[in-house]
Amino acid sequence: MRRQRVIVALVALQLARALQTPTKKQPLPLRIDGEWYDARHYAETAHAGGRWLVEYARGRDVSFLFKSIHSLNEEKARNALLKLPKIAEPRDAAPYGFALGEEPDEVEIDSPLRKELRALVRRRFGTDPDAAKATPGQWLRIGLFGALTASAWLRWLQGSVLATLILPFAAWLLVAHTAHDATHGSLSKRPWVNYWLQFTAHPLFFNVFVWIPQHLHSHHQFTNEHDFDVDLHHFAPAALSPETPINEKFNEAWTFCWKGCLTTLGTSLLQPLRTLLDKPTPNFDVNITPVPDDVSKRQLWLSVAPTIFCLVYPLLAFGIGRGNWGLAVLESLYPFVGASLIWTAMTQTSHVQDDCHQPVAEDDCWTARQIAHSYDYSVHNPRERELVAMLTAGLNMQSLHHAIPTVAQSRLAGLYEEYAEIAARHGAAPRTSRNILTASRELLEYLFENNAPVRAAEAVPVAR
Repeated sequence: MRRQRVIVALVALQLARALQTPTKKQPLPLRIDGEWYDARHYAETAHAGGRWLVEYARGRDVSFLFKSIHSLNEEKARNALLKLPKIAEPRDAAPYGFALGEEPDEVEIDSPLRKELRALVRRRFGTDPDAAKATPGQWLRIGLFGALTASAWLRWLQGSVLATLILPFAAWLLVAHTAHDATHGSLSKRPWVNYWLQFTAHPLFFNVFVWIPQHLHSHHQFTNEHDFDVDLHHFAPAALSPETPINEKFNEAWTFCWKGCLTTLGTSLLQPLRTLLDKPTPNFDVNITPVPDDVSKRQLWLSVAPTIFCLVYPLLAFGIGRGNWGLAVLESLYPFVGASLIWTAMTQTSHVQDDCHQPVAEDDCWTARQIAHSYDYSVHNPRERELVAMLTAGLNMQSLHHAIPTVAQSRLAGLYEEYAEIAARHGAAPRTSRNILTASRELLEYLFENNAPVRAAEAVPVAR
């Protein structure tokens, strides 16, 4: 047991050293409101969220992220932006735009709705972004769930069936309180804490280097926009959007069901491997480069090594080593299947719903689109809302998270009622369901209806 702990510690140390990204002494171009800036020097010396978050913006339009992330200190952020040197559009800049045909700068973010939500956030937290970071209670839970997860992993190494069964649930509780907030820079006021705690998503849930571009720069900027939100394409050929072509002979919703049992194996292993092999998501020209330029292929290989280890180690230790192939297969696959089912239930219910994919063409308000394309559940009772938020990383309040993404999930429950009133007053009331079970049932009903062959015959092309 002691030897195993030492080996795990040494491996973790080597991975930590390897995963640190060097700073490249070259321009860091990004586009905001139609202008290109070089943010390299500012990212290295003054950016409160750390250089690593800005590095992911290289060559991309981040107009919406810039404004939504800096709700608490927008004036300071705007003044810093105006001091950045302007540059010409780089030749390798990523394409940008909405499925509806607008460029980002043609969609309004400084709307009356956003201004009132910003005022709400400032009333609660002032103008200091650090005030909206994780609560002491969230940090306490991180410690408890971290200890539980570490214990489960050590017992998993020894072949404990009970630990194996518990592992994906323990790992989810840890990830729910760390990785998601960390990738948004909303967990801690210290950038290095956010950077390292995002890796708690490894090896069972997602690969950080691939996750951040697809989650922040694709999903959060263009939520449920068919041509720009990569999340709508992970379950292909299942159609998660009415705009996705379907097979007239088959109901592809069954594809979603079986892929949902293995989805985190895709996000933690298959997607990074596709990136390493320069194979983009099929039939999807995503508006992002997969990873920042300063993330080397060596680092990507090392980042998938823990996932490969989890798949291979049980087969070697308990299959070939002991001849117990039942235990070997259980320890190899079950953690990913368990994690996938949790992940699918928690994430897909928040966006894949009947009324979350309708274009909001008449509404040019970016915040209203974020709310319209999200789905909330377990939000009507304050105690239930807070309890479920602790179990789901605040995903039960998805529309609020999308509207103000840099507020820690442990603080969302206290904002929700007033937020919902403000949104309703502006004609953007959040879509809700009673609980996650009801939301999951509605998701499956929508998928099977949307993927039915009759839909293919009746489908009307969406105007572009």
